[in-house]
Amino acid sequence: MEELPLPAGVSPSTFPAKLWQLVNSPRVRSVRWDARAQGLLVDRALFERELLSAGGAGGDAAAAAPGAFKATNFGSFVRQLNLYGFHKTPVLAGGGAAGLPGSAGALLRFCSPYFRRDRPELLVHIKRLTRANRERMAAGLEVRSRQPSRFQQLHRDRLLPPGAGARIMAET
Repeated sequence: MEELPLPAGVSPSTFPAKLWQLVNSPRVRSVRWDARAQGLLVDRALFERELLSAGGAGGDAAAAAPGAFKATNFGSFVRQLNLYGFHKTPVLAGGGAAGLPGSAGALLRFCSPYFRRDRPELLVHIKRLTRANRERMAAGLEVRSRQPSRFQQLHRDRLLPPGAGARIMAET
């Protein structure tokens, strides 16, 4: 399988973008699409060895996604999935579980209506589910990405030429 590009408008540093790159990378064996390409299959034991092992000793997978996640344990990864609206669902019979090469154990399946292999443009709709974002969604309002904090703005402005920070903010 070839690596699919990240859709326009999605920052490569966000959790959904990193997850998209992992699931579409032929070098990562622990995270795959299910047979219908509507959910993720995660082999926990293999995931821990490939992507969460201390010192990044995950071989090709670690090279494919260096520093993919700040998490060092699987529970933190699952918490991130939940914060971005993914839900754990049963692995369906014939759902591609047998197709994971090197599978080390039980598979977990996670789904989001905005995470589909054939619909990369939906990624822009995946937002972190903070209390404020949940309230906005419940009220039918649009949820936008968080604006940089004052500290982040100051740090960015120190690293960019004068006026560049204002131009970037105007473009977003």
